[in-house]
This record gives sequence, structure tokens and C-alpha cells, in this order.
Amino acid sequence: MVAVKVVVSDVDGTILNSHHQISQRLKEAIRKIAEKNIPFVLASARSPEGMKQISQKLAVTNSPLAAFNGALVIRQDQIIYSQPVEKEDVKKILAALKVQFPTIAVNLYSANEWYVDRLNQYVKLESEITQITPIVTDLDLLVDTRPVHKLLLIGAVTEITAAKDFLAQEVTTSALYLSKDNYLEVTHRTVSKESALQAIAQFYNITTKEIMTFGDNYNDIPMLVAAGVGVAMNNAPLEVKKAADRITKSNDEDGVAHILEEL
Repeated sequence: MVAVKVVVSDVDGTILNSHHQISQRLKEAIRKIAEKNIPFVLASARSPEGMKQISQKLAVTNSPLAAFNGALVIRQDQIIYSQPVEKEDVKKILAALKVQFPTIAVNLYSANEWYVDRLNQYVKLESEITQITPIVTDLDLLVDTRPVHKLLLIGAVTEITAAKDFLAQEVTTSALYLSKDNYLEVTHRTVSKESALQAIAQFYNITTKEIMTFGDNYNDIPMLVAAGVGVAMNNAPLEVKKAADRITKSNDEDGVAHILEEL
């Protein structure tokens, strides 16, 4: 096995336990690999702001963050990789939602910023979950001046399902996927955690085969496969485990720390 030079890990369901907490054991394991000059990188569907507090708790603020499922890799203010949604698709989606699904909450993410056109019940709930306050503005005016790394559409399950089917016929270069039953996410169709892994490898001047990755869900499969060592959590679905090289303990049993202590 090639020596591990960088570790890349998913966040939710992987380093965070079921109470959304980070263990002291994990902090210590990350500190020890840092002493061996092995960086620990977070990769998530979250925004950079949504990962910032976690990176501070883990003392890995000098490492890149792979955000929006791989659409953006950023290190502090340095953009390492960026693949926004095509402007034409964003405009089509915003126009279609106004006419066909006006009650759906539209969340637009551009690098570190989160924009909405109004504060409804769904936006307020997302703000409470993430502890981040969005900027209320006219989204149509942003499209020509800001890269859109992700759109998050939130509404009732029935209307989100209908919106997914409708928008699939409208967009040409975007991927639509449900992260929850009532959360529809839109990114560029080329975006994945594998593309983020390649950008991270290039940043550290290594190959992806010199990276160890951790994940627990379907969107982690591309980086588990591309890495030299892909580790699935025991709480992951069977398909994710089959894609991995190794399976560790669950996120409630310090599965990531358990493997890091071997490095």
C-alpha cells in the first residue's frame, strides 16, 4: 500500500456522531497525524461556512475545505477549484420556480455566501440548523455577477418531487439530487467528491492514490473509489461499503479515529 500523505473525510455521519458532535479521541488522532505532516481535509455537501466551525474545533484551519459536494475547494480565501452551475441553467431554474413552484424556498450558494430572496419557514429552519444567517436579496440580479456553486430548493415533499421531475426537463448541464425527502440540490453535473479529490491531490503535489478517504453515503463513493485507501463507516449503506477498501466502526464508535490511530 502506498504511504498515506493526506486524509480526506466526509463530515455528517462520518466524523460527527449521531448527536452532531466531535469526540476528543478524534481531535487527538488528527493532532497526531498532523505531527507526521499528514493534513486532514474536510469534504462535504455543506458550504465552507458550514464547515468552518468544525475545522476550527479540529485545528485544521490551514487545510483546504471541499464544499458543495466538490463544486468548490477553498483554503481560507484561496480558491483551489471551482465548478459553478452554468448561468443559463440557474436562470432557467429561477424562472421556472417563480411560475410553477412559487412556494419553494430557493437558497443560492456562492463561495462563502448564502443568499435567499425571502425568509420563510424553510429558510429559518435551515438557518437554525447551520447557525448561519443568509443574505436576503434579489437572486436574479446575482446570477450575472456571482458564481453559483449550489442551489438548494426546500419545500413540501410533494412539490419538491414534482419540481425535480419538471426541472430535469429544463436543465442541460446540471445534476439534480435529493439530499433529504424535501431538499433538492442542484450542482454542475461534473461535480463530485472525486473531482475535489483530484484538486486536493494537485494542491499537495501528490496522486489520489496517496490519499485516504472516509465516507458514509452514496455521494462519497466516487472519492472512496478514487483514493488509495477508501474507508466506509459501519453505518454506511451496503453499496457504499462495497465500494470501499476497508470498513471501520460507526460514527458513534469513533470509526475515523480508529483508523487514523494506525497511521
